Amino acid sequence: MKKQFFYFVICLILVNCKETQPELTLKYSNQPIAIACDTDHSELFNEAIHSFESDITKFYTQENPNLNYAYNMFLKESTSNTANYNTISNEHALAIFEALKNIEGLWVTKNNQTLPNYNHKIYSCIGDHIQDKDLKTTYNALLTTNSMSIRMLKDVLIAKSSRLNSDKYLATFVALELYYSKLTDVDLSKKELLPADTTRKKDNDPHAGHNHD
Repeated sequence: MKKQFFYFVICLILVNCKETQPELTLKYSNQPIAIACDTDHSELFNEAIHSFESDITKFYTQENPNLNYAYNMFLKESTSNTANYNTISNEHALAIFEALKNIEGLWVTKNNQTLPNYNHKIYSCIGDHIQDKDLKTTYNALLTTNSMSIRMLKDVLIAKSSRLNSDKYLATFVALELYYSKLTDVDLSKKELLPADTTRKKDNDPHAGHNHD
């Protein structure tokens, strides 16, 4: 009898866990497929990248949407640990992150932090499709030697931030590495209203983030 009761309790726990994880509502299913990797989660990755780009565009270029500029500003702030994720993100971004956490092998946990697992096949797929030849070589060298670190890539990513507008594989890496993995401790109750930021308006050069090499 005790054993039957134990199994009954376990079943109730499993059912309740399922009920607390509602299915993610896809807002960007009508957008072009961002990446084509051999994965069962292509729709989720597609949602993640389009939502990420929408979030940073709204945050960094409120009046004049400019994805190149948004990427350039986001990379500078996220790699220097000054990005305000409480304000950049929203409920949908957190819901996507929760869904991404359910992808087996995509993350590792260290010191109570959810971090990217570079052994997941999404990262090798990204490496196979990065458009910029030099960046692709550096990325794959770091990946194959288990030395992947944003510290090693941040300068070249900032310098070539305009590439992310067209290279959605590279953009997916940035989204996972510098956005979704940083949402663990986000508290939307601390969300700040976006001010009329005259500095950003002044600096919102349509050529910002362009590679003039």
